[in-house]
Amino acid sequence: MGFKENIGKEKQALISTRRPYETAAFIIFSLLFLQQAFYLIRSTYLFAKNKTFFSLTNITSVGNLQAFFNRTVFVDSTKWIWVILAISFLVLYYFLIYIFVWRYCKKRNLAKWTWTTLVVFGPAIFLMPAYMFYIIYVFREYIFKFIKTVVEEYKAFDINKMAKQEDELLEIEKKEALERAKNKKAHDKVKEEEKKQKELEKEEEKKKKESEKE
Repeated sequence: MGFKENIGKEKQALISTRRPYETAAFIIFSLLFLQQAFYLIRSTYLFAKNKTFFSLTNITSVGNLQAFFNRTVFVDSTKWIWVILAISFLVLYYFLIYIFVWRYCKKRNLAKWTWTTLVVFGPAIFLMPAYMFYIIYVFREYIFKFIKTVVEEYKAFDINKMAKQEDELLEIEKKEALERAKNKKAHDKVKEEEKKQKELEKEEEKKKKESEKE
């Protein structure tokens, strides 16, 4: 299949109503990618024109590119070598995203644009590291089972049944409290009798010693 046929097939898939979230993800990815490309070209142009330093922020002084790009340029933002190296890393990054995310998802009939958008721009959109999306994907079965269990428990939840159970538990706690009080009272009574018995024994022993002296 040629490049033109691939573009046509992709276009049909995006306008299809089977996966509307894919179309939304494609639009979001395109806008964010074009924004990155615009500010990268703008910064490169201003750097070549002014010959001062390479700007890593947009017009609102907010970073617009990946962290590894910024760290590479920060080595020396006044030298072309680091700028070219950072751009090379950025091209390599998007190539790897294409190989390991977009094409991987396409071959397995997964939501390729959704996953690509989440991996590339998810950290900025949701303020969480990219590897978290990978963890969520890998452990999705366990996460879905947990969510399903929560939903099923929520559906089965009955406030009246819960109130009845709480009343039963309260009644059991009252009975246990009465039983503990009764046992404590009996225990205290036994202790008191033992104490009296010891006092009597001491008294008898004292009298015995006095009689022996006489």
